[in-house]
Amino acid sequence: MVFGVFRKMFGGKNAAGRNKDLPVISEAAGSGDDGVDSERRSRFEDFERETRERLEAQSHEMPGQAYFSQLQALQESISDRRYMDAATAARKSLPLIRKWLEDPRGNGKRLSLSMPALTQGGTMLAITGDRKGLAMLHDLVSEFDHLEEYRADAEKHLAAIDLFNAIRKAVAAKPGILQNKMKSEVGAEDGRLVSNLISWLEKAGEITRAKNGKTYALYVDGVEMSAKDASAIYTEPPRPGSHQARSKPGKLIELNLDKLTLLPLPPSPEAWSSQFTLPATSETFEDAEGVWRELTVEAIAPADRPDPAFRKHFTTRGGVLSFDDLAKSEASLGAPGAVMFTSEQDGTPMIERLERPIYALDVHPEGQGFATRSKTNILTVYGEDLKVDFETDLSATPEVAAGRRRLDLDGEGGILWGEPHLALNCIALSPNRDRYLYTHVDEAWCIDRDGKPLWGVRMPERPVETYHQTFELGGIGGHTGTAVEIEEALEEFGLALPVTPDEIRRQYRGLVRKLHPDLSPGNEERMKAVNAAYETLTGASHDDLQGKGSAEDLLTFSATVTFMTGGGPDRLQAAAFSGRGDSVLLGTSQGRVLRIDASGKPIALYDVGSAPIRVLETDRYLYIQTFTRLYVLEGDRLVGLQDCTTKCDLLVDEGLVLLVENKGVRVLTEAGRLLGVALTKAPIRRAGIEDGVLVVETRTHRGRFSGLVA
Repeated sequence: MVFGVFRKMFGGKNAAGRNKDLPVISEAAGSGDDGVDSERRSRFEDFERETRERLEAQSHEMPGQAYFSQLQALQESISDRRYMDAATAARKSLPLIRKWLEDPRGNGKRLSLSMPALTQGGTMLAITGDRKGLAMLHDLVSEFDHLEEYRADAEKHLAAIDLFNAIRKAVAAKPGILQNKMKSEVGAEDGRLVSNLISWLEKAGEITRAKNGKTYALYVDGVEMSAKDASAIYTEPPRPGSHQARSKPGKLIELNLDKLTLLPLPPSPEAWSSQFTLPATSETFEDAEGVWRELTVEAIAPADRPDPAFRKHFTTRGGVLSFDDLAKSEASLGAPGAVMFTSEQDGTPMIERLERPIYALDVHPEGQGFATRSKTNILTVYGEDLKVDFETDLSATPEVAAGRRRLDLDGEGGILWGEPHLALNCIALSPNRDRYLYTHVDEAWCIDRDGKPLWGVRMPERPVETYHQTFELGGIGGHTGTAVEIEEALEEFGLALPVTPDEIRRQYRGLVRKLHPDLSPGNEERMKAVNAAYETLTGASHDDLQGKGSAEDLLTFSATVTFMTGGGPDRLQAAAFSGRGDSVLLGTSQGRVLRIDASGKPIALYDVGSAPIRVLETDRYLYIQTFTRLYVLEGDRLVGLQDCTTKCDLLVDEGLVLLVENKGVRVLTEAGRLLGVALTKAPIRRAGIEDGVLVVETRTHRGRFSGLVA
């Protein structure tokens, strides 16, 4: 994606002018003073000109358009498994990289870009036997210190060309040889490298792997397999076609969000500057804060240990759904994976094989059954018996065809969204499975189970100038605080959770009237503290707040100045049906969550500052999870806030919320208030609530945390 953006910024063939790809400045309602507005426009125009000049001056710090064209060819060829073409693109990239590094116009400055031509490209040169190309790559990274980090990879690529040949010969000589024997068979020291090369040969169609116990039996393509090994090979069923009878797209609503009240929440950072982690423990299990009356630990007999292959868990109305999405369990033999349902009533697991590989997955917490999307864009809906309810080909819909034409996904627009499995992103299933939703870049379509389009909506293009006027000062680079800092900021305002954005704004205005030096001299330091708190709570710019000349400026300022790095579609990143299934929630790449009613009408808009990765709603609460934070809302009131890590599973079970991390579980009330933390020494395999007891399992032990003190 990055190279597509750069290509468009610096001379893409059909780019619609540079202005569209440079930072855009938008301004909403200001003071109404023409002189002030004129001064602001002048200042904004100066900024835009300076930014354009700076970007053009920096353009020589990165490779040119020819390199990015080859990079696109490399990645498309790898995706299509045309490895000879990929090797050709990698080889053509090498002199372009050299030219970039030797170009004196860069003044010795070079951006530290990821260089797939030197990593994946090296693998392509090795698998195709291009020794001359590998020698060119090795010489290049050895000559330029800027490429020092790729030197170890270059050595591995030189060794890989012989390892590839050794693997081919060994498998041809011994059909059915087990993969875990290949390290010694080819005389290699690095077993992981051997396994990785075998995987590449499988993708190239040269070798077939058949699941055999905890390893694989290997065959050269075309060699007859044993009956046992042949039965372990999965073949995807034929495409089902679209169940829509229409040849024309359904009615699309062009969303106009300027009449919606935007609810800006304390912004979530894209990532934490220092890693947010739970404390470590040397105990098998530990009640970190002493909030449970009893903790019992038991060893799990080998036969009863949780299968780590079932690594994704979702709580539902009747129990827990667990998924083996990588086909590593015995249950998935001959299938692309398996699903297990564990009933809350008797605890007896029910296991079924999946019909197609999982690329996207949706489980509604109030529903029964689930939906998956394969990489080939087949939507498969499963019933409560874990068997297929119905299937449809999402890529064959008239809506997707129209979207591809609109965005030119088969042409220049395909730089960013051309892969069909990337353009089609989210899926969601209603609680009673009578409707489903899918998103295509910036559009969402709700379809009933018989294939009738119910509604479709499209997000406004970025940047959106009109609906910021309600209240938003984010986007300039305001401070994003931790949950503790947000609580302290609320305390500075004399507030506490639950709180609404309007309450924060009203309190701020009241404090400005009371403390601003224009009105009450001697309160400069307190006014700075109030502005800092406001910055934390809203994402307002520190420079902007401190730059106001008077109290009146602060009180009347309602303009939004947003610096965006480009326009274009606001990609939909998350989707879910509400708790009752009567509305839909859509999360966008710009950090906004939009509520849509049953007719496709927008009715609420939240802003969390960064793209949501999961949206979940029960009958009472809305949960919005980003890579760094969990928000809990009740209506327009923020009732709970928790910081979290990138890899943090969200479960809502028996009136409690669990944030499950690698070696710890935070237990919250439904409203997001922290109750306790359960820590483990070993990685967690499974966690959940059983009759009010928190049960946490590692590979070898089970901990039961009971008697939670409220």
